[in-house]
Amino acid sequence: MKIIQTPNDKEILTRKETAVYLSVCVTTLDKLPIPRIKTGRCVRFKKSILDSWLEEQSKPKGEAV
Repeated sequence: MKIIQTPNDKEILTRKETAVYLSVCVTTLDKLPIPRIKTGRCVRFKKSILDSWLEEQSKPKGEAV
């Protein structure tokens, strides 16, 4: 899996930064079932959670944890 560096290796990412990190558009990002942090109207994503989510998605279905 290719690791993409974020600006200054930030832990909390904006929607746009997260979309770039995952190589998807913001509209697609909004539809994905990824845990997010909402503070008022702002949405943020924690990079460590994104990495964990990506690992889960890359496992074959039915694989034991």
